[in-house]
Amino acid sequence: MGHRGRARAANGGWNRLIRRRTAALCAAAVLTAGCTPYGADTLQAVASGSPARAVARSVAVDRTAWWGGSSYRLTGVTATAQPNGRTEVELVLGVVVESPVPAASALPRVALEQEGVAVSGPLEVQPPPFGRASLTVTVQDVGPPGQLLDPNRLSLVLAAPGAARAVLPIGARSGQDPVDLRPTVLHPSADTVHVGRYRLVLSSARLREDCTGNPLPARAVPIGTTPFVPRSLRALKPGQHSVEVLFEAPAGTTPEQLVLHLTLPDGRRLAPSTPVDATAHPGRPDTVSLAAWFDFYGDTAGTYTLEAADGSVEGAADRPVAVTLRAG
Repeated sequence: MGHRGRARAANGGWNRLIRRRTAALCAAAVLTAGCTPYGADTLQAVASGSPARAVARSVAVDRTAWWGGSSYRLTGVTATAQPNGRTEVELVLGVVVESPVPAASALPRVALEQEGVAVSGPLEVQPPPFGRASLTVTVQDVGPPGQLLDPNRLSLVLAAPGAARAVLPIGARSGQDPVDLRPTVLHPSADTVHVGRYRLVLSSARLREDCTGNPLPARAVPIGTTPFVPRSLRALKPGQHSVEVLFEAPAGTTPEQLVLHLTLPDGRRLAPSTPVDATAHPGRPDTVSLAAWFDFYGDTAGTYTLEAADGSVEGAADRPVAVTLRAG
């Protein structure tokens, strides 16, 4: 082949490459424009220019579920058929850490399900334990080979093995109802507890169905240049509940002699499920946070009574300070 022939061949290859890239950009623009709000006709197929080119379907959705002290807002799902017959699914999640500080966060195990049956392996999500995070996750090898997965039939499930599940249906044909494990706020009859040497401010009381206290320490995370150890959580079992109570106290307060009991609406009286722990407040060296969790099975409706006493004072356990906690 002469010099001119080689030049024409090179120019032809370059022009084909430009056409392929232009087509890919146009397809992406069509896909983005095709997203519509949840509840409408949310599927938009991108036409394939050749048998080997991927076909994409996109669903715009806006649903939020809680897990482990964080909210997970699912805003977009794109399923793309691959040349090997598999389906690649891209999820767009907005993660907001909702726990009162000091944060106690647990990471869920995420999976895609179709009519309650898992169609993907577990997907580990790693948002930071503080602040906000927005992440895009890609799941490979979803569903049987040769069958394009319809994202309108999928649900995103947040859970841990053997634990309560938060469910975000992606489309109207997912076969599952939404399940949101958002904590229920319990309103106290008093904001402070003065008992013996303890001066406590009740900063938060919540009924949770996702997580509870964990005696195992969490890994330290940096806040600026300072390492901080957040509280660690463990997942509750299905049907199990936990009342989480957080106090603020002056720096140096230790929980060893603080005696707490919670009386449930049905009259059962519980001790904390794990030892009460103290955690430093990020950026507040004069304050520590004390946390207590009370795990139980059964009905949750009604009024709870929290009792506090200073075990270092003789006879104080017989004269506890009581605070009622009511939902709603």
